[in-house]
Amino acid sequence: MKMKTCAMAAFFLLAAPFAHAADVTPYVYRTVAEQPSNVKDREIAGLFDRWNATLQTGSAKAVTALYAPDAILQPTVSNKVRSTPAQIQDYFEHFLAGKPVGQINYREIRHLGPDAAMDSGVYTFTLTNADGSKRDVQARYTFLYERLDGQWKIINHHSSAMPEAAKTLHASK
Repeated sequence: MKMKTCAMAAFFLLAAPFAHAADVTPYVYRTVAEQPSNVKDREIAGLFDRWNATLQTGSAKAVTALYAPDAILQPTVSNKVRSTPAQIQDYFEHFLAGKPVGQINYREIRHLGPDAAMDSGVYTFTLTNADGSKRDVQARYTFLYERLDGQWKIINHHSSAMPEAAKTLHASK
């Protein structure tokens, strides 16, 4: 009997965090990140702006040109890691159909040397569905940049949707 009581107590103690988690509303970033005040950080922040503007051209080839030839893309809406320019372009040919428009909600910039930097944080993309309706997807991101032949290129881009996604997400300013 004592063993049964201990087993029941252990079950409730271990299950309690999961029951509580179901009641918790997921955290959603609702602000737009401010532009950095440091000139070097602004240069790196501007690389996302360039990438985001290139997405809005609808050209997968132009987006792919922002990546180094040996870049790695771990995309938000595909399980497949892309490690060649052809694979990266294939991903963007599909992703761009949703007419993505991104905004940074939270960011941290780290300089890894004079020709390398990392920009990581949270961004929200507004995507257009086939029926014209819009939806927002918030994701964590990391861009690793390297200056190659005088040009900043993306050498690694990781993006993953929030694991505790809210049922509806409306990013606000």
